[in-house]
Amino acid sequence: MGINSQHIDAVITWVDGNDQQHYEKRRKIVDENKEIKESVLPTGKDNTRFVDNGELKYCLQSIRKFAPWIRTIHLVTDNQRPDFLTEQYQKENGIEFLNHQDIFSSYEWALPTFNSRTIETALWRIPDLSNHFIYFNDDFILTSSVKPEHFFPDGKVLLRGKWNTIKNYGSVRLKINDIISILSKKILGITRSMHLLQQIKSAQLAGFRNKYYRSPHVPHPIIKSSLAKFFSKNQESFQTNIQYKFRNVEQFSAIFLAHHIEISKGNTVLKKPDDFLILNGEMDLSFTLIPKLKKVKNGDAKFICLQGFEKYSRSNQKKIVEVLEDILESE
Repeated sequence: MGINSQHIDAVITWVDGNDQQHYEKRRKIVDENKEIKESVLPTGKDNTRFVDNGELKYCLQSIRKFAPWIRTIHLVTDNQRPDFLTEQYQKENGIEFLNHQDIFSSYEWALPTFNSRTIETALWRIPDLSNHFIYFNDDFILTSSVKPEHFFPDGKVLLRGKWNTIKNYGSVRLKINDIISILSKKILGITRSMHLLQQIKSAQLAGFRNKYYRSPHVPHPIIKSSLAKFFSKNQESFQTNIQYKFRNVEQFSAIFLAHHIEISKGNTVLKKPDDFLILNGEMDLSFTLIPKLKKVKNGDAKFICLQGFEKYSRSNQKKIVEVLEDILESE
């Protein structure tokens, strides 16, 4: 049985790291807590994690243009509101604003937090959230029409990715990764996030021992009740994961935990990730960007992830904006 599209919501987390007040609050927490300095991922406090380049507007526009069946868009922020998002815009586009306090009620001790992993752990607690929802990072942008069955076919969860072998991350390997992350940032300007480690930990928490289903940067379909049931039985896992104010190697991802819970229940459709693109300002050169933009213009990708926009040259930024505005504003 399919899912009624009126019962599918979107959830977006957003932060404006350009906001001086937010920066000072972040800086204060780091300065006051020695253990934070010593335990976070090498790039966990990096400013690129908090930079706002205006991607949110494209994300919202794309949802309303290419997925008009989405019931409500829940926007989770740290008491911030982008300038373009007026009350009229909010009403016209079915957007609900939430502050971190709304999803961390009874767990206010975890605030303030500057950690997307921590925030994602509590998203299922959004008031009035549909049982079936799609989680978007604010840099996810739909680029062609999608239907509910692209995320919840026949009531199941559609996951894009592939199976990988679980590798152990001992202390030596973690230290080597730390060094590589630091050098990668300093020499190449590339931010590494230990994304795979979070996925492995999430799979293991769901009972997987030998392999995990590796998902790329795409919108993630989630069933709220599955996470609620898991955390009701595993309160300690929930509270441990939300204690970190910046990304930490000890954390799992609630998003990938949800994926593996559904896989273990036989409630998934697994798909090759061939309908998305990543645009990355730290990695793309002009000769790699041009063919990607051509695919977007031709409708060969259903969605893109736009990372590190500020790292692109001015000319490449202009090319990206022109393509996005063309597909989002065309009839």
